[in-house]
Amino acid sequence: MTGSLFLDLENICEQLAKEIIEANTEENQIPIKVERTNAFEFVFRIGGDALIFILQSNIVRLPDENYLSKSKYLKDDVSLRYFGQVLIYNFLSDTIEFGRLDDPGYLIGRILLNRENKFFLEGDRKIVFNFPELKENTVNPDKMRDFVEQLVVSALENDLLAPAFGDIMVITYQQKIEHISGLGNPQKIGFDFFAKNKDKG
Repeated sequence: MTGSLFLDLENICEQLAKEIIEANTEENQIPIKVERTNAFEFVFRIGGDALIFILQSNIVRLPDENYLSKSKYLKDDVSLRYFGQVLIYNFLSDTIEFGRLDDPGYLIGRILLNRENKFFLEGDRKIVFNFPELKENTVNPDKMRDFVEQLVVSALENDLLAPAFGDIMVITYQQKIEHISGLGNPQKIGFDFFAKNKDKG
């Protein structure tokens, strides 16, 4: 089931990329493409950002102390506390392009999907707030399209920060050789993360 969701997300990204390219009449178009890395990962590059979607191969169970585990929905059937996961990280496109191994990426969102095809989100506050609670949140194409669009907007709106001068003031010659493309490269500010905790019923 989570594998199907992962493929649906990839198809949505490809469709969105196609629509953006067709709608853009500028001479210098924003570089956009979707690339499959392997059976468990694909990359959606849009401008200077790259969203990396990762399908986790393991099923996870929510811990007893998690707020959702205490909800009536999951207490009535403990098997619904087992979830497949899709993680979405935001990296700079240049990080991938130039193989800058030390560049950080940020977990912008995590989808957890149970056997009833219901999901909940963790991640960027602005995205999480736009979706209902687990027991009312069944996967459908419109919700997933909305989710991907919000991921793109959130990534593009997240500003870059120059590294502190002191952090790059002294380097070794080895660092110069190994990290020539990454010296002084900007980093994302990071996202306002939030795990939903209002579902009590």
